[in-house]
Amino acid sequence: MGRMSFFDDVPPADPEPPRVHHPWEPPEAEFPGVVAFSTLILGRTERAAVAVTGLSAYSAGFEIFVTARFRPGAEAGPGDRRSFRLGLQLADGTKVIGQHGHRGPDGDVAPDGPILRPFLGGGGPLSSFWRWWAWPLPPAGPLEFACEWSAFGIPETRAALDAQLILDAAARSIRLWPEADG
Repeated sequence: MGRMSFFDDVPPADPEPPRVHHPWEPPEAEFPGVVAFSTLILGRTERAAVAVTGLSAYSAGFEIFVTARFRPGAEAGPGDRRSFRLGLQLADGTKVIGQHGHRGPDGDVAPDGPILRPFLGGGGPLSSFWRWWAWPLPPAGPLEFACEWSAFGIPETRAALDAQLILDAAARSIRLWPEADG
C-alpha cells in the first residue's frame, strides 16, 4: 500500500487570474539596459550615507537603485528607514516625488503625470537598499535626484546626471515577448 503524502488532503490552489500589465508599471517581459555612471552620493552625515548606486533603463521607464550605509552605533529603526524621501527634477522642470508607502496609481487608471515609487527593499543592521521605479523615461537634459532623510540629519540634497545616459541604455533594453503574453 502506498504511503499517503502529507499534502494529499490539501486542495490545489486556485489558478491566479490573468493580470493586465500597464505601461506605467515595471516591465515583466524585458531585460534592462544598464546605465554606466559613477555612484551619486545623495547625502552623508556622521551617522549615515545614501547614494544612487545603480540605474537600469527599460523602453518605458527606469529603475533607481538606492543604497544606505549606517555607521556602527547609528543603526536605523524601521520608522527611521521609512522617513527617507526621494524625488526627481526633470530637464523640463517637472518635479516627481516618491514616498514609502505610496504604491502609485490604482487599478487600471493611468497616472496624471510621471511617477516614482519604491517596489523592493531590504537590508540589515548597517545597510538598507531600495529599488524605485520611475515612469516614463526622462526627457533629454539634466536629471536631478533629490533626497532628504531627517532621521539621519541629511537635509535636502541634490545630485545630477545627464538623462541621455538613461535614454541610451533604454535603447539597449531587450524586449523578450509582448507584455500581453503574460
